[in-house]
Amino acid sequence: MTGQSAHPSDDIWFNWNTVDVEVAEHPPAYSGTFFDETLRDGLQAPHIRNPSLEQKRILVDHMARAGVRSADLGFPGSDPEALRECVALARHIGEAGHDIVPGYAGRTHPADIAAICEIAARAETRVDAYVFIGVSPIRQYVEDWSISRIQSSIDHSAEACVGSDVDFVLVLEDAVRCTPEVLGKVYDAAIASGVTRLTLCDTVGAARPEGTAALLHWTNRYFASRQRSVALEWHGHNDRGLALANSLTALALGCARVHGTILGIGERAGNASLDQLMINSHLDGRQAYDLRALVQYSEYASGVLNVDVPQNYPALGRDVFKTSAGVHASAILKAHQKGNTLVKDSVYSSVPASFLGREQEVLIDEASGTNNVRYWLTVHGYDSSDASLLKTILAGAKSNRGPLTDEQIGQIIATAE
Repeated sequence: MTGQSAHPSDDIWFNWNTVDVEVAEHPPAYSGTFFDETLRDGLQAPHIRNPSLEQKRILVDHMARAGVRSADLGFPGSDPEALRECVALARHIGEAGHDIVPGYAGRTHPADIAAICEIAARAETRVDAYVFIGVSPIRQYVEDWSISRIQSSIDHSAEACVGSDVDFVLVLEDAVRCTPEVLGKVYDAAIASGVTRLTLCDTVGAARPEGTAALLHWTNRYFASRQRSVALEWHGHNDRGLALANSLTALALGCARVHGTILGIGERAGNASLDQLMINSHLDGRQAYDLRALVQYSEYASGVLNVDVPQNYPALGRDVFKTSAGVHASAILKAHQKGNTLVKDSVYSSVPASFLGREQEVLIDEASGTNNVRYWLTVHGYDSSDASLLKTILAGAKSNRGPLTDEQIGQIIATAE
């Protein structure tokens, strides 16, 4: 596809959201796990503070404690310092005894492949080489790439990795916007090169869940028809706010690894949120994770990477276990009185606060009713049947701007006494 006109034709615009694919009766029986892209894709966001090597080591420690078992630790082909840090992180994983498979990103360029292979040699460990190339018609048009060039790049990259005993993972950028015709030719090149692991990318966050499903079903059928077993991975971005939904779809349809970053950081609107993926997987019974360790990971990452966590951020935001609604307060109070923490956590939340080391918080503000006050008094060991005290605290809330703090409520009670 060379010598293109400055005015592209309509055939470069494609999206799997529009494709109707026969659904496979049974998805592949892979046990999907998550691939942590925080130290690669996550650091590409313009507002992210690049951590020091020591801080990266600590981030890897947090990954391991939370249950991450594979991670992208950088782009070693970018410069000698990046290569040095990538080697150091691979060595740290081995020295710390972490159960994490180190992965590294690179283009289908000999220098990038050589850098990843050098890590394996210097750190004396197995590594995954996540080697990427754009395949969509729009990328072909912009880069002036032909199909034959893409096929040749895949073949040479796979051969270089195999020769250095490095595990090759073919990463297809913008696969969501690549036509079946082009994908078929790329897949044929992958088969000829002996590829057994392939990552499909929603590079610009264009997919909807049905598009994700269509691409995965079609891809599985393509390889099955050629009697080749290829483990699929999914890498999604959040430009349309659908990265989590698409990634959960990929997980449900048998992807061996689904990629994400802590707190969903990454370029533009970010990547799929690793923490939300892990929490959902844990709650759905797919895989158990240490959610309290995940909280610690997110808190450390937030500080060291200069990432503000929105107060309503799912599961980890400051306000997600707080309510000032009277009806909610009444139900939470009744659940509390039954003495079952899980019931109390679940009556008005699908994410149990206790799983994350937190508690339900019932606020008292100008819109609150007596049940809000009763709950606060009950959990703090006061008499919740004192009508006069209830009235006094509510009066204090009416005259306050925002919810009363525990200290303010204590002062009101002391004054009332």
